[in-house]
Amino acid sequence: MILTAKNIYKSYKTKSEEILVLSDLSLTVQNSEIISIMGPSGAGKSTLLHILGTIDNFDSGNLTINSIEIDSMNDNSKFRSENIGFIFQFHHLLHEFSVIENLIIPQMLLDKDKFTIKEIALELLNELGLIHLKDRFPGQISGGERQRVAVLRALVNQPKLLFADEPTGNLDIENSNKLLELFNTIKDKFKTSIVIATHDEIVKNYSSRNLMLEDGILIES
Repeated sequence: MILTAKNIYKSYKTKSEEILVLSDLSLTVQNSEIISIMGPSGAGKSTLLHILGTIDNFDSGNLTINSIEIDSMNDNSKFRSENIGFIFQFHHLLHEFSVIENLIIPQMLLDKDKFTIKEIALELLNELGLIHLKDRFPGQISGGERQRVAVLRALVNQPKLLFADEPTGNLDIENSNKLLELFNTIKDKFKTSIVIATHDEIVKNYSSRNLMLEDGILIES
């Protein structure tokens, strides 16, 4: 088990009311599986991913990742950088840097050894069939390739847990399938668990489990 969330509550206060987003939510993520989380806009999918990924805090409940209990009131940035990867709808690559530089710069900012990071990045590019892109700039590659490079960027810290928030949102069907096939390769090759928040029905075809977020709780889809 890579992640266990139990009885998670999350609410937001406005001037006039308190809005409950997650209500007594529980989830387990096994090693090396892909989980899709679907639900209407505003259901709290992104909030859930941010909580599970230690970006956002929660009001009450318990969260354990890689056998470590998470205190959501602490600064978990170091833990997050060492254990978790994130992929978003927009690739957020730095256009003035090459693909290989985009992979290594975020880790260098965490004071990690440049040569070790570059070796890992080149190995990832090679193993996942994107080595031919290493010296190109984001403006010189396709949208689908940019999103796949963003996935590799999330893998450079060698996490066992990846969170993807609407990763196919800007892709056509062909590139969506290529991205999801890459997720499956990552799951099998690196024994990584991947949690995907999405509106895209195609994601279900690549998932071990499909969940629906409704009224603040998760149900099997």
